[in-house]
Amino acid sequence: MRGMWTWTRNGIVLALAALVAWTAIPNGAQAQYPPPTGSVTLSVSTVTPEVGQSVILSVQIVDPTGSAVAGQSCTFAVTQQPGVDAYVAAGPVVTNAAGVAETTLNVGSAQGVIGVEAQCGELSALTSVVAGAAAQAISLPATGEGSMASSGGSSPWLAALAAGVVLALVAVGVRRVGSRRSR
Repeated sequence: MRGMWTWTRNGIVLALAALVAWTAIPNGAQAQYPPPTGSVTLSVSTVTPEVGQSVILSVQIVDPTGSAVAGQSCTFAVTQQPGVDAYVAAGPVVTNAAGVAETTLNVGSAQGVIGVEAQCGELSALTSVVAGAAAQAISLPATGEGSMASSGGSSPWLAALAAGVVLALVAVGVRRVGSRRSR
């Protein structure tokens, strides 16, 4: 009977530990193969231009060690817009010695969000601007508010750690009770 109790207790502890470990990884473990050849950052000279203005889009490419990648061809495209006349000088544009390539985005005549994508080889990046008076209507939530605060924030690891500590204490308590009864 004692062997069965130990087996059952160990099974429960292992099952609970596996559950805690599984919940500690928010989206599951993932790997990219082949590994990325670097990273690309897309930035804009102003994120809230007026209707009809043009802004400068800058893309910077670095390799996995953080060194600039020169000579990489990049193309640009508008991915979303509130009207029909926003456009970007698509390129291709080649990165300079600092790994930077620039182009121009004309925001068009409609107010709202304009999305842009840069494609540089196998790497890509997205950014957006908010044109016109719509820029005043869009603002960030105050600290402590918004979807992150209501969904538990960015601390699922803290809950998993607390659950693991509780499980460890329960396992030690069960072990002590079991050793007292066997005497």
